[in-house]
Amino acid sequence: MLDRLADLLPWPGRVRRFDLATAPADVLLQSSLVLRGLGAGIARLDLDAGTLEARLAAGSVLRLSASAEGDGSRVAIDVAGRDRGGVARVLARELANGAAA
Repeated sequence: MLDRLADLLPWPGRVRRFDLATAPADVLLQSSLVLRGLGAGIARLDLDAGTLEARLAAGSVLRLSASAEGDGSRVAIDVAGRDRGGVARVLARELANGAAA
């Protein structure tokens, strides 16, 4: 129940964590496509380490990590700085929608 409440309360520096039924490499590649579509620049993409770093339009840095968890991935999204436009929220929603398809 507290997880649902945490999803409703936006605050800076909050790390979003969720599970997907997709391999970590696929999560990273899909994330890079979504972020590019949102105007972010991919600064670093490491498939072996399961990490991605992107520069957002507002000058903030978004970090995503995806690790193997059962048949899918455990994903964490963190934004250092202001997340104007809710890029982390949009990315999480797009990843969840893509995994459901």
